[in-house]
Amino acid sequence: MRLVVTLVFLIALVAVPLSVSAEQAKTIDELAAMYNVDACADCHEDIHKDWKDSWHSKSLTDSRVIRTWRTFILNGLDKDGMPRAALKDTCLGCHAPQIKDAAPEVSVKIAELILVAADDPDASKKEAAVNELSKLNVNCIICHNLKATPDGNPQAKTIYGPKGNVDAGPHKEQLGFETAKSDYLKQAKFCSECHHGCSPGMTAERCPTLWFAYNEHYLTHGGNKTCQDCHMDAKDYGMSHKFPGIMEVDFAKTGIDLTLNASATEYLYHLDNKIVPAVIVNVQVKNTAGHGIPHG
Repeated sequence: MRLVVTLVFLIALVAVPLSVSAEQAKTIDELAAMYNVDACADCHEDIHKDWKDSWHSKSLTDSRVIRTWRTFILNGLDKDGMPRAALKDTCLGCHAPQIKDAAPEVSVKIAELILVAADDPDASKKEAAVNELSKLNVNCIICHNLKATPDGNPQAKTIYGPKGNVDAGPHKEQLGFETAKSDYLKQAKFCSECHHGCSPGMTAERCPTLWFAYNEHYLTHGGNKTCQDCHMDAKDYGMSHKFPGIMEVDFAKTGIDLTLNASATEYLYHLDNKIVPAVIVNVQVKNTAGHGIPHG
């Protein structure tokens, strides 16, 4: 029996390093280099510019994200005695999905930078922390490879697109990437990869996400548009990659029907026995979006 236990223990020790990918990045710079998308701009200039101006490109650096994570780290992880590396299996899975190819110390470093960016009294240190965090985001490779297949197992060095092998030459010749078609990119379910995030079996009441709102309050009432139909609509070329949302006023207006009527009147203010001017306002608001507003 002792021999068996010893052998099992030795096998376990040998297996540990085999379970860790040799490609794991040890620093933010290494991870950013693995998912660098600068070359995409050479052929997809307009799309790349859209993305650079989008919230996806700021998925780690939006001030709301930084402040929320600061609270989660200090009052969640630290207070409960959990390692800060746990960010890898919580927030970072969607805000920087490339974290799957990083060692635990990268998640710890991100947590440290979040705290500096949120609370450090030195403005230059805060700016430096934000600049470092900006190296990671939701970019072209995340959507067109890492999240591009419904089974979650995309082929390595492959760019997936809704049109497949159209103009695939540069991908192969310049980047060494194959090109493949994925209809999943056009499905609303694709967006739920990150805009849902609930554990299996959780209800909308306990985890009220965009995906639940879209399914339960839009599709069931006759809606037939996908997330992409609204958030990637472009008039001038292809599909827009700005992904506008509630923060863009002009876009937000397209999801609300607002009627406002106001008329002047007056009333007797009995405590002072005087006539007071007033306004009667009638407001009718109808949500025409595919989910609750505001939402995220």
